[in-house]
Amino acid sequence: MLRDDQLAIYKKDMYKAEREGMIQVKPKVSEIFRIIPSNTGGGDKRTQLLGAGRLTRHTVEGQDIRFKSPVQGWETLTKFHTYSAGLALTKESVEDTTKGGNLLKDLARTWGKYGTIAKEEMGARVFNKGGDLTPGDWVYDGSHPGNTDSSAGLLYDSVELFNLTGNTRTTKGGGTYYNSVAGLTVTAGNFETIYNLQTATNNRDEEDEIVGNPVDTALCTPGSNKFLLDRIVDTSKGMPGGQLNDKNPYYNIVDKVIDWDYLSSTGGWFVGKRNHEKFCFCERQGQETDFYRHKPNKGYRAAVDMRFGVWLQEGSWKAWGRAGGTSTTGNYPN
Repeated sequence: MLRDDQLAIYKKDMYKAEREGMIQVKPKVSEIFRIIPSNTGGGDKRTQLLGAGRLTRHTVEGQDIRFKSPVQGWETLTKFHTYSAGLALTKESVEDTTKGGNLLKDLARTWGKYGTIAKEEMGARVFNKGGDLTPGDWVYDGSHPGNTDSSAGLLYDSVELFNLTGNTRTTKGGGTYYNSVAGLTVTAGNFETIYNLQTATNNRDEEDEIVGNPVDTALCTPGSNKFLLDRIVDTSKGMPGGQLNDKNPYYNIVDKVIDWDYLSSTGGWFVGKRNHEKFCFCERQGQETDFYRHKPNKGYRAAVDMRFGVWLQEGSWKAWGRAGGTSTTGNYPN
């Protein structure tokens, strides 16, 4: 039989192999979302308080200050989802071979890779399902024990993340906005359309005051869209697709083009701000691996679990503008 100290060695080997395995997959979630470490609970909640209002210019000496009560804005929630996997090993498979440790390390390496993939899939799902109409998609539902998300499978304001001009969202100040334009392929002119929508139209806060809404990233699927966007923003001379040698006004207007394998080929392409403060990915618990005896048959068990979730806080719809893509009825809660 394996001694307790040998079991401990196997566990250490598995943790080491997980770290090595994660290197095999180059994650993009940390480039796109703001990562928030979370340590407690089944989720989290945030209530927005709107600003105290703009300052009033005094027209007479000794004029009284105008006071107002704080106003509640939107409530946003996130749920920490649990992901797990396990393997049953017989007593003989472990104890009758000197390669038991290698078997476990190979297994753990796979878990490390698939743990990263699970995060990538959830992060990309925010974009892939961003146009889903009522009832939306589970990735936006922040309901967790003790807290019910009133908007369920939609964004906190009960509108899909990427909404079209015919389905605008309304701020607390009464303004109406959209951040998606249908049917746009990757061209210089269409890039300018989304860039202007983000920086010159959606540069408003919840009370419709003008605020900066800068962008620094273009996001797309790998392949032709990546090449086209590189030509648009990384060519200093000559308009993309043209023959004139004039200065390219789009040159370096965003400093990064990210191609993401997990984006849907029909999901469109995006212009926005990476690591936006309201566009969050919560790390509740990293991968935890365990290896233990299963007493009923004297075999062994190997198990891994982790917890994480996305948190789209108030104003998160301004983080990215979508070009192209589809807007279809969602299949929440599936």
